[in-house]
Amino acid sequence: MIRVHFTTADLGRVTFPTEPHPLWEAALAARALGDRSISPVARRWRRTAAPRVRGSMRPLFKLISPGGLFPDFLIPDVAGPGLEPAVEALMETPASVIRDELEPWLPPEIDRYMRGLLDGRAGSRRALGGAVRDFHQEVLGPSSGELQRRYGADLGIRSRAVLHGGTDALLSSLHPDVEWTAPVLTTYGPVDDWTADIHLNGRGLELYPSPLVNNCLAMDTPGRRPVLVYPCADLTDPDDAATDALADLLGRTRAAVLRSLTHPATTTQLARRVGISLASTSDHTKTLRAAALITTHRTQGTALHALTPTAHNLLTGAISCLRQNPQDGLAVDNKIP
Repeated sequence: MIRVHFTTADLGRVTFPTEPHPLWEAALAARALGDRSISPVARRWRRTAAPRVRGSMRPLFKLISPGGLFPDFLIPDVAGPGLEPAVEALMETPASVIRDELEPWLPPEIDRYMRGLLDGRAGSRRALGGAVRDFHQEVLGPSSGELQRRYGADLGIRSRAVLHGGTDALLSSLHPDVEWTAPVLTTYGPVDDWTADIHLNGRGLELYPSPLVNNCLAMDTPGRRPVLVYPCADLTDPDDAATDALADLLGRTRAAVLRSLTHPATTTQLARRVGISLASTSDHTKTLRAAALITTHRTQGTALHALTPTAHNLLTGAISCLRQNPQDGLAVDNKIP
């Protein structure tokens, strides 16, 4: 069980990352490859992702426990966006921090890689950095657009909750397994007999949605804002274009662009979410804007796109239709190397 204790100040310091964090994504995806109790979305992802795992990625998997836990140092605090700054920060983790987090859980006899990591050796650090880079390129890369779309869609749902009911509405509607009774947020962790009490004490809380987890995870590191990872909202899967009314109306790609804007995005972010070129993204946003389905706000050379109320109603209606007619809408376990 995880209990998060809020103060009045913390209620005004609940945030979300605007984009998925590359090292959170790596850790959660590596964990999902060995987790038996994951969502249908994660199982579908795993069927295509698992065959792309390579031996060079072993150093990453060695840090994921059989119970699905991983050390906090795997997710360093990084100021800037992007994979490379995050990997560099990971490789610069002090050996004392690694030892403090890993040694209590390791058996007496460990392999040369783990010994080198505990001792701060450059070779083990490079191996871990290379493993994360390879994992992103080979395993996460081909599915990044779909994972980002689901991440952005969940943020859109949370934004509307805040607009209509404030922080109370947000915390009350995160997930069926999350209970908000002010001032404590209670949920279940990955281990049944494990209890953690997180006292925010003015630090605030970062909420992180993921389509690759089936229960909540928490990170509470001194000097950093605590993080609560929770399962993304269960979205209607739009993959079957033949039975997708929105795709029939707008076209498959344009429908994907519209769905991806449940949380506002720049042109570059939107292109990554949908997996299309910047030129194609610009063409689709121009058409959707002309149809009064999106708005575009330009500032300092960046265009930020967002749904109009009409588009929100259109998406809500399409999802409701598919859920009312399930016949019209839309476990494999793989070993880690």
